[in-house]
Amino acid sequence: MGAIITARGLGCQSGDRFLLKNVNWEIEEKSRWIILGMNGSGKTTLLSMLAGYQDFTHGQILYRDTDYRGLNILEVRKKMGFISNSYFDRIYQNESVMDLILSGLSGTFGLEEENISSAHVRKLKRLLERVGLQDRMDASYSWLSKGERQNILILRALLAQPEVMVLDEPMTGLDVVSKHKMKRFVKGMAEDGQQTILYVTHHFEEISPDLFDYCLLMRHGQVYQSGLVEDVINSEVISHFLQKSVTIDRMHDGYYQLLFQK
Repeated sequence: MGAIITARGLGCQSGDRFLLKNVNWEIEEKSRWIILGMNGSGKTTLLSMLAGYQDFTHGQILYRDTDYRGLNILEVRKKMGFISNSYFDRIYQNESVMDLILSGLSGTFGLEEENISSAHVRKLKRLLERVGLQDRMDASYSWLSKGERQNILILRALLAQPEVMVLDEPMTGLDVVSKHKMKRFVKGMAEDGQQTILYVTHHFEEISPDLFDYCLLMRHGQVYQSGLVEDVINSEVISHFLQKSVTIDRMHDGYYQLLFQK
């Protein structure tokens, strides 16, 4: 199918420190990627750049062979369903659920009313009913629980019908019921196969080779290794990656588990 996103020599420097350095990555259309790394490894920085929400200082990003620098970044954002509590919790506080979701249609942080039709509002109401949040439409984002915020960000992404879904640690802070719902959502999206998926985590129990094709390992702001999930998520590679002796097994539900050796 060809690459939908390509990163070449991508980097982000803040003062003397590199948050991200020399990332080269080609993402084929409708491929499904896990981006795995510990806290501070540059995962969120990388994904927010690819989604068009953070600038970069080195290298380039291409969308279907066109450099981001030559594109309207709002148009890029509309093609990327960016779901990140850690990012949007810094942006949104008192915005209403309705305005926040509808802002995804324009790729902005605020509501651009000229882009909104009555059909969009009707679709928004149907989506809220589907997740049982129809009574939250006028509520402030800051009033919502962690799970409700995650659902609202998913709806914001889905309303614009993006080509790429970018999920930044979507299980973080969720209770057991919300985690189960999120797993079902990701599984359904992966099985549907209509979108490119970039899924960031540092939890092995969220990863299954039945749902994801490839894995990118991140460490200290750089790509450590990438390849097929089965070739990357194994005891030998992950032991070297973590610098700890570990065993990787698959659980009965198909997801991985990591066990530290004594």
